[in-house]
Amino acid sequence: MIEVTFDPTLANTLAQSLKLTAIALPLDLQIGDLTRLTDAKNSYCGLKARYTKSGGASAEFAAVTTSQQRLQRVLATGTTLRVWTSVNPADQLGWGWLCSQLVQAQFMGVVQRIQIPLSGPVMTEMGPVFMQNSTIGELDEPALEHDLATAKVVTAADWVAFSYHWQACYEDNAALRLTLGGRVVGVPQDFLDPLVRTCYRPEQSTAQTLGRVLANYPIGMPNWWWQYRIDQIAKASVR
Repeated sequence: MIEVTFDPTLANTLAQSLKLTAIALPLDLQIGDLTRLTDAKNSYCGLKARYTKSGGASAEFAAVTTSQQRLQRVLATGTTLRVWTSVNPADQLGWGWLCSQLVQAQFMGVVQRIQIPLSGPVMTEMGPVFMQNSTIGELDEPALEHDLATAKVVTAADWVAFSYHWQACYEDNAALRLTLGGRVVGVPQDFLDPLVRTCYRPEQSTAQTLGRVLANYPIGMPNWWWQYRIDQIAKASVR
């Protein structure tokens, strides 16, 4: 059994806390040109590297390529996959992309899927609370152990259907993708800028604005993307 997730933090928790074999596919498919998965010179890699300080565009592309290669090796063995997803567009698009890989590889193994709710009531030592997470990487060990029991087998016919959705998103190739009303839709790059502007204060640092954005709008977009949009708004405000 191999655990598959599109959230590196979740993969680390599964491996370190639950002692499971996990693969992280950090594709960030909700952002940017989808052709970048096979294009080392795509500008997306440089943009992300600049804000994450990860070692450069080539290192960003290499990380994605390495994770995909590891997945291909796993697919070749036919071992059972258990895929962890949420309603976030990164997870939904990642799932569609993975299904397309299963179809292309004519995968003969079993695929299970765990669909994680990001909000809802949970019982704690202090009593019931309403949980609100922005990504599945925020879940702790007890929550993940509970979610293991919710895994459902996904048929090969369903892989094909999900791969069609991925192909449609790939062909649309919007600058940004969000989950609206349960559906992944493509939007312009500046679509979320009005949210950032409600939190932006010219006299405050990017870190302060980022903290306010994350607190007010926990919608699963990565921190580096928000930082990029904050910078664009700051530049526009001084013109």
